[in-house]
Amino acid sequence: MSLLTLAVDSSSEILHLALLDEEQALVEIALALAQPHSQNLMTAVDWALERAALKIAQIDRLAVGCGPGAFSGLRIGMASMQGLAQALAKPLYTFMAHDLIARQFVAQNSHIAVLTDARRRQVYWSLYLSDGLDLTRLSPGRVDACVEMAARLPETAMLLAGSGVDVYRSELTELLPDATSLGQPYARLNLGFLVKMPVIENQDETRVGLKAAGKNLEPLYIRPSDAEINRLKKLQEKNDG
Repeated sequence: MSLLTLAVDSSSEILHLALLDEEQALVEIALALAQPHSQNLMTAVDWALERAALKIAQIDRLAVGCGPGAFSGLRIGMASMQGLAQALAKPLYTFMAHDLIARQFVAQNSHIAVLTDARRRQVYWSLYLSDGLDLTRLSPGRVDACVEMAARLPETAMLLAGSGVDVYRSELTELLPDATSLGQPYARLNLGFLVKMPVIENQDETRVGLKAAGKNLEPLYIRPSDAEINRLKKLQEKNDG
């Protein structure tokens, strides 16, 4: 039997999960539910295994999205997959959700900016360059207002993709009138692209692929959590008072 991978991404309000072999996704689901991901993740794992007629012990490796995204969602996915990997004694790898969106456009010969909604009138964004065959990651993830992001992008042919495109389309059209903007359905995260991604052995942030998870698994938060922001705000108010 070929290499089997259980992949999860919990970086957004949609929980993505897939069972993959070396060629394709055997089962892939996306759950947009009101409950937190912690209430649905392991149930989704069991359901996917049942649909594929597999046992959890048959999984060869696990992969989990490390961000960028919301604090609580990332923590749930990464902690759950880390615990499962330890229980099964299987290797765990991390990937960036933006890489999978950008991977759809690898045939383009241009810069690609992937934008996902970060709320507060901001976007999480990553910048890539495609040569028509492969992607180079030029920016490993930032969070900015659209106007700040636009100022950081190169003045060249640009493709914008991701959920942030639909949310801030009017603003982006004004800021980047020559860019090609693709929201839905191109904002969809396709875990099936993981089967085409190599394992990156070094810490080169320009390379797109899977990375072996270390003991200290750190999500790509980019910005502080709401709790940390409120704590700093109260501390500042106390100092000002």
